[in-house]
Formats: sequence, C-alpha cells, structure tokens
Amino acid sequence: MNVASEVPVMDLTVQDLVSFALSKFRAGDTISTRAMLDVIRQSDPACEDSDDHLVELIVMTAVGKTMGIVFDHRSPDERLPRLS
Repeated sequence: MNVASEVPVMDLTVQDLVSFALSKFRAGDTISTRAMLDVIRQSDPACEDSDDHLVELIVMTAVGKTMGIVFDHRSPDERLPRLS
C-alpha cells in the first residue's frame, strides 16, 4: 500500500502562502517585503499574483500579527523621483 498516493493534494491559496511565509516570525519582529516576496515566489513559482497584491496581503497579515514591515521590495530605479 502506498500511503503517499492516498494523501490529497491541497492547492494553497495566496493567503495560505503569505501566512506560511510569516509563520516563521513572531509578534514584534520586523519583516522585509522583498524577503517575503522571495519566499512566496520560491514556495509557488506558478503564483501569478502581482508583487503589489502580495505586498498588500503581507501587510494585512503582518499588521494583524503586530509585526513591523520594511518596504524594500521596489527596485532602486522605482524609488527615485521622476523628473519631468
């Protein structure tokens, strides 16, 4: 009998991925949005959600767990003010 073949495969939702990534931290910890995006993308390379949507979920979940957030997911070029 192959027990592994009888275990149902669960499709993780994006919220599940975010919760899993944040589960390694405790209340009061400070998390990096870049690091969280990397963990989520590595956990599910097929995730099609935008970085902005994932950051929104990360923030909502982290704030609910009283974690601090460092918004470092933008590239240096995106952070520079644009001159017209």
